[in-house]
Amino acid sequence: MIDRRIVTSLILLATLSLVGATGYVILDQVSWFNAFYMTMNTITTVGFREVWQLSRPSQVWTIFIMVAGVGMFFLIVGQIAQQMVNFSRLRRIRMDNSIKNLSDHYILCGFGRMGRAVANEFAVEQVPFVIIETNPEKLEIINNLNHLFIEGDATRDDVLHQAGIEQARGLIAVLANDAENLFLTLTARSLNKHLYILARSMEAATTSKLLRVGADKVINPYETAGHKMARMAIKPGVVEFVEVATHRTKVDFTMETITIQSGSGAEGKSLVDLDLRKQYNLIVTAITKPGGATQFNPDPTYQLATDDVLLTLGNLKNLRRFEKLCIKG
Repeated sequence: MIDRRIVTSLILLATLSLVGATGYVILDQVSWFNAFYMTMNTITTVGFREVWQLSRPSQVWTIFIMVAGVGMFFLIVGQIAQQMVNFSRLRRIRMDNSIKNLSDHYILCGFGRMGRAVANEFAVEQVPFVIIETNPEKLEIINNLNHLFIEGDATRDDVLHQAGIEQARGLIAVLANDAENLFLTLTARSLNKHLYILARSMEAATTSKLLRVGADKVINPYETAGHKMARMAIKPGVVEFVEVATHRTKVDFTMETITIQSGSGAEGKSLVDLDLRKQYNLIVTAITKPGGATQFNPDPTYQLATDDVLLTLGNLKNLRRFEKLCIKG
């Protein structure tokens, strides 16, 4: 919405144009068109030639219009600049409020190449997240992408509190180097004992250290990429199937994990009882128990327990239907 002060300034500018033209008409008896032309020529300081030979009173009148016009111009520019500052401040306030209202979200620390890829995936999946970054150029990109962000050092306690670490589901540590990710992981774990922390390591020796200070999972992009390339070379069909199943593609199925919650409609029931193939057209390929043991191609008579994690394949809509059954109602 346009500030009232800007509207007032524009009205004053229009008034000055009318008064200036009226003065020329009275002083030199020129036409209204020529008077307005001369007035706008003077206010805007364009400096075109005079439309007629000005009399001495008209020259004095022109000086008055020049001074008033320049002053009015700077007043309007100042008001517009203030409006832009206020708009940016208002947008920041709204963003801070949105961040305060986040819960069960992810905190993405770092917006390099890997951080940007994570942010894009979160945005596609409509997962709530907030980014912490210090680089002004990257912050400009984040702002243009309309992502929630905080400008600050992700290793600082106050910045992590501002990002809502107490209510967060997880934290992704993809800062510039392993030392920063190590300190970030240590700090985040001390602030939230139940937070899921996924960290990146560039050196193999750092992986064990990140796990010791609190990371739940550590990814080395070079090892992961090398393993994937080897698998693609040896068994390209299998890798391609997994890519299709775990990414949003034109194929009408995907693979996701669904956790059984206590008190849900699925707790205590077997796969046979749920009749997933007929009721939801889903396939459960594996079940991971709370202790970490994983059962592939599970027995249909297996009774689902609290915190069992089902690796499920099927249509996204049907997956969401089944997920509602597994959530405590």
